[in-house]
Amino acid sequence: MTTNFHHGPEVIEHKDGVTVVRDVKSAVTYINGTAPIGDVHDTAEKRAAFINKRVIVRSREDAAQFGPQTDGFNIPNELDAIFDQGAGGTIIVNNVFDPDTHANGISDVTLPELVGEINAQGVATGMSGAYECYNRFGYFPKIYLSDRSYEPGMRVEMDQVAHRLGGHAIADLPVGLTKQQAVEARGTGGIHNANTSSARTILTYPHVKVLDTVTGDERLDKLSSRLAGVMIQTDLTQGFHHSPSNREIKGVIGSEVDINFYPTDYQNDTNFLNEAGIVTCMRSFATGFRVFGNRSAAFPTSSHHENFIHSRRIQDQLHEAIVFFAMQYVDRLGTNANIEAFEEGVNAYLRTKQGEGVIYGGRFFFDRNKNTPEQIADGRFFYNLSYHPTSVMERITIDSYVDTKFIANALALAA
Repeated sequence: MTTNFHHGPEVIEHKDGVTVVRDVKSAVTYINGTAPIGDVHDTAEKRAAFINKRVIVRSREDAAQFGPQTDGFNIPNELDAIFDQGAGGTIIVNNVFDPDTHANGISDVTLPELVGEINAQGVATGMSGAYECYNRFGYFPKIYLSDRSYEPGMRVEMDQVAHRLGGHAIADLPVGLTKQQAVEARGTGGIHNANTSSARTILTYPHVKVLDTVTGDERLDKLSSRLAGVMIQTDLTQGFHHSPSNREIKGVIGSEVDINFYPTDYQNDTNFLNEAGIVTCMRSFATGFRVFGNRSAAFPTSSHHENFIHSRRIQDQLHEAIVFFAMQYVDRLGTNANIEAFEEGVNAYLRTKQGEGVIYGGRFFFDRNKNTPEQIADGRFFYNLSYHPTSVMERITIDSYVDTKFIANALALAA
């Protein structure tokens, strides 16, 4: 390193050792589907800004750009469902409906259009638009909703996006199913194929009844968007590591089918659905309607802790935060100072997460057993990350005993 001549005092700032691992955004939702944009934008030029363009929505005022709640169009309904639960976080909306192209209305919108693609020119459409969100906005969505999520082809595509980007796809079972048919859909012979063991997919049933804010009538709405709103609100008020289960769903006045629940009853409908990997809703005396179910579609096939929705989200958040932190060390010299700085930065983050109740504990270290001189010479450095997400108190068992010693104590009887 050369040294320039200087006559006089100088200050040289060093920023080494002050970088920290930062959490990535968790309350980010991607909504894909259709919106009646022709009702609010009167020219093709204005409408073009809302067709297969990723538009950020952070308030009901922003949501109004996609038109009023209209039968058959999912985007206004989903936005309303999310904002009913409270602050909506960051919502990225992708509308595929073009009133100038789909002359017969939403019936002209095809499943391939909803699935979308990234074409040879790099233009993204439909659900595939989620892939470009990081480069545009600096973060990936963590919750995915789409029109026609009950169709296997759409659900599979949503799941694929969630796998690649580290999030959860929330997919509804179709309207009109009985509780038995909903459970049968998880099997190989169900009339509606929900036969998946993905920890990235959350299946919801039944649809819920809400008040249509436009017509004033009662209508069925997707439980998936209400669940997304509860997840977002929980993230914002308590943190991404908390389960959305047993939290009130606002704006719901009924359910498509009655779901019975009593806390100690093993024959509850909630148990029947939850043990098949389906998140449902319940209500009891003075509780209001509540989300009920901690587990993704990975359950019951997988016994791994990741079948808990909150656990998979904790793992995603930790992994992504550490990956982004690691980027500052990529292509730097493999010196002891850099190796140990990376190690300590992550361990400091893990200690913080332990203190916040996100994990029970964790450790990150440069794996001196796995690394070899040949691998180091080839530029490959192995680290080991171990931790465990904090569990949820899903099942509370109380052993109760009737003990005669309390009679003797109360009546001062002889032993």
